[in-house]
Amino acid sequence: MAHFSINQSSRDRLAATPGVTIIDHPSPHHPGDIALVLAGLRCCEVCADGAAFRAACHLRYGEWLPLAEQVGEDAAFAAVLAFLTLIAAVPQHYAAAHDTAERRVAAEVLATFSGISVTFAAAA
Repeated sequence: MAHFSINQSSRDRLAATPGVTIIDHPSPHHPGDIALVLAGLRCCEVCADGAAFRAACHLRYGEWLPLAEQVGEDAAFAAVLAFLTLIAAVPQHYAAAHDTAERRVAAEVLATFSGISVTFAAAA
């Protein structure tokens, strides 16, 4: 089990995860593609949509599962980290049951990370 400092960004925590590789700006033809994240056979992406970011994970045959929509960059990387952590026990080889598990986890992560607006009251 890896231990991370809470002072690190989600991107740094993801990069420090064993078996994870982050390729910065993987496509010069698509400047909105911020990062391609590889974890074993799993492939995720973080992209910029104007001022907001989104994250997705590739299932197979061009199907991408959304993990976060219209969030900040740190939240997009946190969504990828959460997905990879929650799905780690699911084998990566093809089986319909594995696809079902990945879809379920992706839906949970999407519900958690998308559209969340957190504000903290100033200390009195």
